Amino acid sequence: MILTSITKALKTQNWLAVAVEFIIVLAGVVIGFQISAWNETRIEHQREALILDRLHADFVEIEARTATMVAQLETRIEAGTSFETLLLRDQTFVSDADFFEALQNAIGTPVPNGRSATYAELVASGEMRLIRSEALREALVEFDEQVRRQELAYASLARLITDNAGLLLEVQGYAVEDPEALRPDLYRGLAEIRQSPEIFTAARLTTRANQVNRIWHEGTLERAQAVLAAMETGDTP
Repeated sequence: MILTSITKALKTQNWLAVAVEFIIVLAGVVIGFQISAWNETRIEHQREALILDRLHADFVEIEARTATMVAQLETRIEAGTSFETLLLRDQTFVSDADFFEALQNAIGTPVPNGRSATYAELVASGEMRLIRSEALREALVEFDEQVRRQELAYASLARLITDNAGLLLEVQGYAVEDPEALRPDLYRGLAEIRQSPEIFTAARLTTRANQVNRIWHEGTLERAQAVLAAMETGDTP
């Protein structure tokens, strides 16, 4: 209808009418673009809110799991130190039950918790742009980088323990409900290992590995808490 009006105005050389009709058309186009942009922004903000909810759930869980890991590592380090002290004693005066209990409490080190699944999805899909808070984006990147470095460090720790403290796993294989029920040759082999300096070295190495692992977990916990703090500041424009 507007096109018909413009055509009629042009034929009659009514330039004022042409100008008015052109302005009306232009205004309609601009308003249409603005409505479309507003609707797109509204959808993006809704998507951002959903992403933030998922990230918050992720990092509350990550924080809790990592804090638990730190506490477990503290306990394991204490157990490792106690096991080292036990190994320094004359093993003829240490019962098999006490030895195996101390060994079980000291051996092993927990693996890292890994990345945030929501963050990994954001990176893969290119939706990081939806997060308007620069502080939160930086905290997420720093957390993910911390996790990447921790996983590399853990791989080195695991190899170190496997290559140099495998003796503890070998000794663990002797554990039975009644150690005295072992064949005499196996029992003599166990007694020799318990008296050897190699087992003390392996135990100390495992304790040191747990101390390093604790430091990494504490760093990851701090990064996870930084992400949650960035969410709570509410500095999103």
